[in-house]
Amino acid sequence: MSLVPLKNTVTITPALGTDEWDRPITGTPYELRCRVQEGTKLVRSATGSGGVHGIAAQEVVSVAQIYFDRAPNIGMSDTITFVDENGNVRTYTPISIEIKRGLNGKALLTVVNV
Repeated sequence: MSLVPLKNTVTITPALGTDEWDRPITGTPYELRCRVQEGTKLVRSATGSGGVHGIAAQEVVSVAQIYFDRAPNIGMSDTITFVDENGNVRTYTPISIEIKRGLNGKALLTVVNV
């Protein structure tokens, strides 16, 4: 049972890398239940070089937060497609992925800022 009601569904298209012409190679899309909370939020994205451990943090604006139960296998290069109640199709790529853990160390919730 999830901590947050999961009334939405998104389609995740995993990114497997690029071919010799730098075109993206995608895996088989799959659906996951989630909670999509639309609204702007300032988040830090790990991009570029420099900074701590070779990664510089950049502040960007997130347009939605997607909550998943436990810790699904979602990568920073994956594509997330959401169809809202009005039939509008939105396609996102993650800005940041946060795994929230309980006191026992188990993953309870994953928040993906897009």
